Amino acid sequence: MHHSKDNDKPIDKVILLLLLALFLLVSPFMAWWANPSAPWYRPYLIWLFIIALTWWLQHRTRRP
Repeated sequence: MHHSKDNDKPIDKVILLLLLALFLLVSPFMAWWANPSAPWYRPYLIWLFIIALTWWLQHRTRRP
């Protein structure tokens, strides 16, 4: 049976994206974006970044 490495790449990207999201949302980095003196939209920018990165990775891995 032939095992292709191309099938493993999207899963690797999803795992890396999950780790990045966990880092941004659960780590001590959270104190920076949840700071009361920070602009109200900062958490939304982080979510927008995660969603845009997810879209970009999905768009890149689709094949015609």
